[in-house]
Amino acid sequence: MSTSPVVLLGRAPWTSAGAVTAEQRRLIDTIAEKWGNVGLGVCPVDAEGRLTGPFDLMAASPAVGAAVLALAGSFRDGLLTLAERETAILTVAAIDDSPYMRVGHEPLLRAAGLDTIPAEGPCAVVQDVTVELCRTGDLSDETFERAVAELAWPRLQELVWLVGHYRSLATAQRVARIPDPTPTEGERDVS
Repeated sequence: MSTSPVVLLGRAPWTSAGAVTAEQRRLIDTIAEKWGNVGLGVCPVDAEGRLTGPFDLMAASPAVGAAVLALAGSFRDGLLTLAERETAILTVAAIDDSPYMRVGHEPLLRAAGLDTIPAEGPCAVVQDVTVELCRTGDLSDETFERAVAELAWPRLQELVWLVGHYRSLATAQRVARIPDPTPTEGERDVS
């Protein structure tokens, strides 16, 4: 009796590339419907209908994956501006070396009107807080007080949750060895 070879996404089984359960199918359909057109620099569904990057990782355990997805979506309706949110996410992507996250979120920073993160103002505070959280898992009294003064406590608390969530996404992608979605020179469309 022969079995089909396991298709891999990085080094993890590519869940949506094979037979899926009804619960996995519902999550896959939700991702395609709700995340396929939100301005990400990567498409969560490839031309063959398979989920890409962290979206496929979510499908492996659909109950948890749905919660991860819902939490990520909840930040869109939060208190942080688009520019502040994307500053934090791109800072996490840089620190945790997450190319899928970086490529996915750069267009959203541009959509917020920024090509780079400003050296002053709320986005600079967001970046400083994110760097310190990623490096130490905590905030010094000075950084905490500066962030509360600039962002206010509710926005700082949201930022802490955002950084933790995106660090968990970066960790999952690193463990699975999710490939960089940037086309290599031989894959680029030169037409």
